Amino acid sequence: MTAAAIAGMLQGKDAHLLRTVFAPHNYQNILVLDAGHGGIDGGATAADGTAEQSINLAIVKKCEAYAGLFGIQTLLTREDENSIDYDPSQSIRANKVADIRARERITGQTPNPMFLSVHLNKFSDSSYTGAQVFWSKNNPEGTLWAQQLQTALTQGLHPARERQAKQAGDNIYLMKTLTCPAVIVECGFLSNAEEAKLLTQDDYQKRLALCMISGCLEYAEQSK
Repeated sequence: MTAAAIAGMLQGKDAHLLRTVFAPHNYQNILVLDAGHGGIDGGATAADGTAEQSINLAIVKKCEAYAGLFGIQTLLTREDENSIDYDPSQSIRANKVADIRARERITGQTPNPMFLSVHLNKFSDSSYTGAQVFWSKNNPEGTLWAQQLQTALTQGLHPARERQAKQAGDNIYLMKTLTCPAVIVECGFLSNAEEAKLLTQDDYQKRLALCMISGCLEYAEQSK
């Protein structure tokens, strides 16, 4: 199923048929799904105090469920609200470092991984909305993958809004250190009140997840 087809279904009356039309695909990679932040690191917050970490995890778990429908093998870096490798005897900074290095280690120990990290954006200008995808420059396959993800998200959620995938900066540790195809998907802006409300809604999270898995499948088709 193409991104365009899924986008049409998401916007039409047949969204309830999605589960009946999925067919297994020969997806060769293990999709490492990374819910950004967790535990003592809540990430960005909306004006009402909604924390990024819980929304990231909810979206990742929906990605995991949809990936399974397509026969995509997945691995989650965290499966609950806790940070990874947390040690209460250590400082907040030390635990944040341990957490990010654990994500790096988990990905590095995974055979044939593709790393997809889910985050939410926040900006001083509250008018900004929409999903933005970034790729790591360390693996050229990540560029095509990011482009397919960006296209799927745009077509499925905001077809009137043009946005291009971008290369991640070296200030993002995992994008600097991972050598496998690696992307970050900023799913929307908590600084925009309307979008922040959408991001907490189960149906919108499902749409985000479905678009991301569609982008993964499009990448697999294009890279054959």
